[in-house]
Amino acid sequence: MLNPLTYLENPITLIPLALIVVCVVHAVRRGNIFPWIYIIVFLPGIGSLIYLAVEIIPELVRGRGAARVKSGAAAVLDPNKSFREAHRAAALVGSVDAKRALAEEYIARGAYADAVALYRETAQGQFKDDPALLLGLARAQFLNNDPAGAQASLDALQAADPSFVSGDAHLLYARALEGQGKTAEALAEYRKLVPYYSGEEARARYAMLLEKTGARDEARTVYQEIVKLLDGAPSRYQKSQKEWGDIARRALR
Repeated sequence: MLNPLTYLENPITLIPLALIVVCVVHAVRRGNIFPWIYIIVFLPGIGSLIYLAVEIIPELVRGRGAARVKSGAAAVLDPNKSFREAHRAAALVGSVDAKRALAEEYIARGAYADAVALYRETAQGQFKDDPALLLGLARAQFLNNDPAGAQASLDALQAADPSFVSGDAHLLYARALEGQGKTAEALAEYRKLVPYYSGEEARARYAMLLEKTGARDEARTVYQEIVKLLDGAPSRYQKSQKEWGDIARRALR
């Protein structure tokens, strides 16, 4: 039978004792007294692990799944709830984080001009060199068909913080150059970006721009790299990069 005093002789043994207490409390609260209390107490250690596996862990998993379903249902029933909450927070709190959250809500809804205006308003004074604000502004400008403005904001970011490194920011910079017709500069940025960018988007966009310039053989080589990388990658990665894999496979037909 369990003797609690044996657990007090060594501090490390307090861990299984704490686990027993957690399991017992959980069983009592859930009305799982019989037979679980006997299993937990008379089979110390293994009994607690069995209870964790059978009762607590599945409950946590179900809880997370239910939370996701609830969140998804709320988004369908009231798609503007997050926007209203962000707008209220920006108005009442007025913090930089609150305004940035509202700007991102504008972007999510395609109101890019509003996002640009809000980011400009927020990136003032002591926050004029804030990397998150400048990057957000650049994204909003690019989406608002202003690649030159996006480049300028990213140049300002780099000047304010030369150590700043971001694959997403670098990709946006290359796309901003491409959007202005600065093809040679864009290709140079894509070449520097591809080796470290997480995902296949940079490689695919590099290949597409090569193809536009008439460098079809080089573009084909890059497309082949994408297909080869995805074919040998885990299924989760293949799924997340499907858009770029499909582009590469179509180009190779």
